[in-house]
Amino acid sequence: MKPAPPNSPLSVWYDGECPVCRQEVTLYRRIDRENQIDWIDIVALTDAQLPAGKSRADLLGRFHARQDDGPWQVGVDAFAAIWGKLPGLKWGAFLFRTPLIRQAAQLAYLGFLRWQRRHRARRAQINAGDAQSHP
Repeated sequence: MKPAPPNSPLSVWYDGECPVCRQEVTLYRRIDRENQIDWIDIVALTDAQLPAGKSRADLLGRFHARQDDGPWQVGVDAFAAIWGKLPGLKWGAFLFRTPLIRQAAQLAYLGFLRWQRRHRARRAQINAGDAQSHP
């Protein structure tokens, strides 16, 4: 597999139903004036549009990024890949690649994911209740 050209866009799959994720993507889009990142809302994709070898559950489980056909960057590594493309945030990419900070960031990210899963389940429960009360 050949390495991706340094200026090729980074594709990032995110949860478009997660309010925190949407706010973060909105911020990154404002910073990304050179369109270095292609943001893909997982929820808006059909099953046929999902990347080969990845299920919707895989992609919703953690942040995923990939440059061309290069290796997947997942979780904290995806954040480092994103920040490495954005002006003013490249220092964050460097920090997240240092072992001790990467481990601490990984723990914080896992905590966020637990919160997000509970929040997603709560939203689904509320939506199901709304659907039943409004036939």
